Order: sequence, then C-alpha cells, then structure tokens
Amino acid sequence: MPAESRPPIHSTAREWALAAGAQPDADITAAEIEPVLVDILEQLLELTVSDPFPIRAARRLGARLCAEPLHQVRMLALVTRTLLGFPAGPRGSLVATQWPLVASQAIDSYAQALQELALARQKKNFSDEATQRVREFAALQQRLEHEATHDALTGLANRTLLRNRVRQMADHPQRGVGLLVVDLDRFKQINDNYGHAVGDEVLVELAQRLREVAPPGTVVCRYGGDEFVLAAGLDKDHVAELAADIVLALNDSVWTAAGPVPVSASVGTTYSPPEDRAELAELLRRADLAMYSAKTAGGRRYVGAEPADNAVDTAVAG
Repeated sequence: MPAESRPPIHSTAREWALAAGAQPDADITAAEIEPVLVDILEQLLELTVSDPFPIRAARRLGARLCAEPLHQVRMLALVTRTLLGFPAGPRGSLVATQWPLVASQAIDSYAQALQELALARQKKNFSDEATQRVREFAALQQRLEHEATHDALTGLANRTLLRNRVRQMADHPQRGVGLLVVDLDRFKQINDNYGHAVGDEVLVELAQRLREVAPPGTVVCRYGGDEFVLAAGLDKDHVAELAADIVLALNDSVWTAAGPVPVSASVGTTYSPPEDRAELAELLRRADLAMYSAKTAGGRRYVGAEPADNAVDTAVAG
C-alpha cells in the first residue's frame, strides 16, 4: 500500500490519547493510553478483511476500551467520532467499505461495557452504603442500649443493669452475691460550698476510683445522687476486703477546678450465700441499714450486716 494511502494509525491514536487523557476523571496519562489505542486500531483494521464478518472479534476489541488501563476514562462520544471518522483505506476499497461495520460493532460493544461497568459500580456502592447503614444502625443500637443501662454523668451502671446483673449472679449455683452500698459523707456540703459543677467532678472521679478498686466481674452502679452500689460474685470475706479497699480509695481528696476537695465514704455490706437467692430489694435493705450504721458511727468506715440485720463487722479507714 502506498505511503499516502496508509491509515494514520499512530497519529490518530496520539490525538485520541491526548483527548482521552484530558478528561476530568482520567487518572492515566496520554503516554499510557496511546499504545493501547494503537494496538486496538491495528487489530480492527485486520478485521476489515476477515471472512466471515468478525462481529465477535470486533466487539471484544470494543470492550477493551472499557478495560484496564482505560476503565477510568469516559470517552463514548470521543470513541464514536474517532472510529467512524478514521480513514481506514482508499474510497471504494474493501477496507474502507468494511470499516464502518467493524467500527460500529466496536462502538456498540464499548457502550454496552460502559453500561455494565456503571451498573456494577452502582451495585457495589449500594452494597457499601447498605453495609455502612447496618454498621451505623448497630452502633446506634449499642449506644442506645448503653444509655438505657448506664448513668449519663459517671458512665457507671444504672439501676436497670444492676437489677439484671444481680439476678444473674443469684442464679449461680455455687457462688454467693456480695452487695455494697457506698454513700459519700457530707456530700451536700460539697455542693453547697463548691457548687454543683465541682460536685459532679467529685462524683466522676470517685466513680473512676470505684472502677479501679472493684475486682473483675463486679457491677458498679450509681444508684442515685451520691450513692453507689457494687455487686459481685464474692464470698463473705472478700466482700469485707472490698469494702475496706473502697473506704481507703474514697478517703483521699479529689482535685477539682476549685482545688482539693476532701471526701470520705460510709459503706454497708451484705452477703447472700448461693442457697439464699435473695432479691436485690432485700440485699439493698440489709446493706443500706449497715451503711447507716457506718454513717452514724462517724462515717469513713464500713459495716457488714448479717442476714438478720445484726451489724457485726466494723472497720475505719486508717
């Protein structure tokens, strides 16, 4: 074929690549695009002299325009203009006659591939969005459940969670339930002298101290105001040890925005052996009476109550 009648494959591919690389969503350079387009043009030209008419082969080449590395480039109008306007051969030649048919199949296949890619991405985006919604819903549900069972100020368990956990502990066939009622001494004076904001600082700090001193498995509850309740699957001796630890932990001043605030606590304890299966209300009644005994004795101590409400164990913080 004379040089003047040869199809301008390389110059066409270069112009095509420059236009494609300039697309706003293109993440590929013209230099990377050009060799791919040269190869596609050369193969399409070979198909124009094939017999029978190579529909499938032409469509495969069209689909390549939507595959890597061109999958991020949107150029349907550019592909259509370039292929239909490409001077494949001299007028009247077999190549020139067959070229529009081959080019049309490639263009149609490219358009179909673009549509399939868009649908696949839409499906993936929908799936990703659905997954994200499920995660958000699970997080919201977890947050709502936490808010429903925990105190907003201190983050400790509330009465609802305490009741459920004590019921579970009482159902254990070999482990008793130890319950401790902790009441801050003269907390009203803290609110009156320093303000409620400082009082909240004190409560938050003392709640953290209770968390730190409580053994694993203990439910630490802010029962109301300046009163806390701890429940644990412990034996009687360990309940007394925990009460002593609490009295000591809550005996150090709390550093607040107003400076150091002196604190102390009175603790009442009770113990329910495995066979007792006492309800929370009964355990609270026993421990509350023991706590008032500790407070009447001057505070800053714990008192342990027997089931018959005889307060027999008393200790003062050192």
